Amino acid sequence: MAKKSGSSFGNFIQSSVSAPNGVKPITTEFSRGSVPDSIYAANRESAWSRWRRGYELATATFYDNSYEYPFQYQIPVPSGTPSSVANPAPIISGTFVGFPTKNKEMGMHWAGWRYAGSMRSDKLTDPVTTSGLYIESVTEDANNWYVKLAGSWSAANPLPPPFFVAVPGVPGGLTPLNSEIIEDRVITPGGEIIDKDTIDPTTQKRYGYVQAVLTATNPTTGVLTLRKAGSVQVTPDQEYLTPSPIGLTPGRYIITGARFCCSCQDFTHRDYAFLRDITKSNRRLFPRNRVASIKPGRFELTRRDGVLDNSAMTPGDVNRQMEVYGPSGYQLPFDVADSVVDNKATRDNPGIYSDFGATYIRSTANPGITGARAEGMPGFKDYSTNQGEITALTDNWEPLLDELRYCKHIYALKFADNTFPPEPSDFPVGRESMADWEQRLVSQTESEQESIKSSLLNAFSLSQMDVPPYNCQSVMMMPMMQKLFNVPTDFILMQGFTMFDKNGQPYKP
Repeated sequence: MAKKSGSSFGNFIQSSVSAPNGVKPITTEFSRGSVPDSIYAANRESAWSRWRRGYELATATFYDNSYEYPFQYQIPVPSGTPSSVANPAPIISGTFVGFPTKNKEMGMHWAGWRYAGSMRSDKLTDPVTTSGLYIESVTEDANNWYVKLAGSWSAANPLPPPFFVAVPGVPGGLTPLNSEIIEDRVITPGGEIIDKDTIDPTTQKRYGYVQAVLTATNPTTGVLTLRKAGSVQVTPDQEYLTPSPIGLTPGRYIITGARFCCSCQDFTHRDYAFLRDITKSNRRLFPRNRVASIKPGRFELTRRDGVLDNSAMTPGDVNRQMEVYGPSGYQLPFDVADSVVDNKATRDNPGIYSDFGATYIRSTANPGITGARAEGMPGFKDYSTNQGEITALTDNWEPLLDELRYCKHIYALKFADNTFPPEPSDFPVGRESMADWEQRLVSQTESEQESIKSSLLNAFSLSQMDVPPYNCQSVMMMPMMQKLFNVPTDFILMQGFTMFDKNGQPYKP
């Protein structure tokens, strides 16, 4: 039997080739034989493990991380509409952060962090009334808040980019902010973005604010639909309440919240190992799944000038596009230029990546919200069928506010962003001492990072790999970039990036 390799968030039970009379039998579910036991699986999948490992990564990289690449990206917007004439092309600010690892080709997990405030509605104007886009009114039902932005919106005067982008050949245009986190954190036009500590000078109390995920945009009426499930209120007492008991505050201006994506297996649910394994003498690996574990789903292909291009590195003058293959009836929860119906699509792309299998969904037990449920173990049947036809897929392509269990790298970035996630309560069991386990984790993190940086990254990997933004269109990174920017890959162009050096000086790569 072939050995199962470890992953970046837990080592699987190892099984090796043995003589027939030396094979250990599978006795019970809780055996220490050739399959993981239930307690081991529960510990490996726990949200607490990711939270604690993210905290350790955050503290380690705070003192020593040379792999940060701040950027600004200007989204190209077709000209000609009134809103695009009156408003500048939207600019996204953020940083790419590399986490050294032994469990990835080229020795690096790449995480993308878009800063909060990439979009501020006080910096946008209605070209007819020349007024800013503040919250005019808020209504609600059992599941959503409906936020009306001030302005005289119509088919002839739709919401400006990035709320709505008119694209020739795309009926209905694009709404890139759908699935974004929206926050009411600007009090006055041009004012500072408030945080959980900001005090209202008129009342001497903290302002507080609300975060919610935008699910639908009506560009002709100026109405935004924000989902209650997963929302968070930062109260004047600095408490985090989820779901939020109140909606956004009329009179304030809205911004986009911080958005995080990662290329690791835990976030993408995929194991990319198509290039080489730098820990084993450049031995080439090709991911494969057993036939019994292959599930229906969707996969992407990257093309250059219409020709399939799955190379791991990208020249600076190349712009590639992504096509998404999925079964009929599958609605993509994001903006994409090209999608192809393929009823035989699986979640594997042989030779490029293999499906990792689990979904990590958080939710709320609030019975007042339709579909709410308590947080539990990951689900594995993340698709539905009816008479042999795929009726629904749950691919978790949108980084929801408080519904997705983040990977340890995103937890590390959230700690760095001072949005400290509350400590989950599902402590691992069967440990001899939590203090001893945590101390071993500290030592292990330091040792692994020093090892990968000294013997592999600096001596080998960085001399052969592309770094942001040159790797943003590789097969491994392009799906993550599409999630991070939430626009079709046709709009993610190499020439749109402005990078910043260690002194904060901008340069064009």
